[in-house]
Amino acid sequence: MPYLIRSLVFSCSLFLYCSFSCGQNKPPVEYPEPTASYLKRIQQGDQSFGFNGSKEVVAWQKNARAALVELLGLGRMAAQLGDFDSTVILGETEEVDGKITRTLGSIEVEPGIRIPFYLLVPKSGKAGERFPLLICPHGHDVLGHHSYAGAFRNDAHRKKILERGGNIAEQAARRGFIAIAPATRGLAKELTVPDLNGRHGNRACRAQLMHCLIGGRTPIGERVWDMQRLLDWAEKHPQVDKDRIVMTGNSGGGVTTAYTAAIDLRIRVAIPSCSFTSATSEGGYIFHCDCCLVPGLRNWGDWAEIGGLVAPRRLLIVHGVKDGLHRAADVEKNAAAVAEIYRAAGVAHQVSLQWGKGGHRFYPELMWPFIDAALK
Repeated sequence: MPYLIRSLVFSCSLFLYCSFSCGQNKPPVEYPEPTASYLKRIQQGDQSFGFNGSKEVVAWQKNARAALVELLGLGRMAAQLGDFDSTVILGETEEVDGKITRTLGSIEVEPGIRIPFYLLVPKSGKAGERFPLLICPHGHDVLGHHSYAGAFRNDAHRKKILERGGNIAEQAARRGFIAIAPATRGLAKELTVPDLNGRHGNRACRAQLMHCLIGGRTPIGERVWDMQRLLDWAEKHPQVDKDRIVMTGNSGGGVTTAYTAAIDLRIRVAIPSCSFTSATSEGGYIFHCDCCLVPGLRNWGDWAEIGGLVAPRRLLIVHGVKDGLHRAADVEKNAAAVAEIYRAAGVAHQVSLQWGKGGHRFYPELMWPFIDAALK
């Protein structure tokens, strides 16, 4: 508990310093009346699984998790695809700097849908050695899995990604992890539903949302499904230590990380980056992209409850003080609500909020110490 308080106090001070000295954060969005009152009224929702201190955490988690699975459309997907066997195809393996290997493969997660992914493995002379696993879905970057894996398309791509610490899977492999960098449905160039005639604003991720909703799914549900199928395969890999699985992603990848960790107990350490924010501000502003929409989420709960489902496992919430997509006050409030659930579970020390000094990006200097300590 004291550690979390110190982290929150430090992060709040750091945010205020950068806000006033750099002027990078956008002012709060205010809706005019009567719109403001209307949004407040309808966005509150039923909060059927909203956590309060009177609830027993484990029982609440069991019921809330089952309801969230249905809300995401995962229950429907499981019913439709329960007999489908995922198949993995691995391409040629390349050696990188004599220290790691990198292989581009794909996994068929449902009929005709193959998710490309990079598998990065540390080179080791020890027979039978097992490594922790890091799986890292990306956000709105059509080259996302290439970026994370350090498989750069050209020098400009390399420069852009390395400047923001975005080659997270490559970093992991060099630190002794097996890493999987998968393409994300609706976001990667290889996995978009074409927006024919620009009907959905020429935005592939929004097109995915519309088609999912018609079919009783959600984009987030599909992305969680994909991550779970990769986990099914990865935990059988002879070099993977299935008891040490870490998941992280930035932006939309952080959203996928949060939902997957909330639902799948195989994730031991979760680090959503620049993404872990309440669905809306107090004034009704929606923070996340359309493709992160989960219809009726506020009738279920909110992002505090998503974080609470990760307890007692390790959760690091990372944001950048110059990130204009998320308001620091809302991030702080949401993180405090998550901390309350962890405290009720008796594991207050397992959750932390930390602020990077920049914008919407990874902060490896904050992430790796947390991961190393968590896996020890």
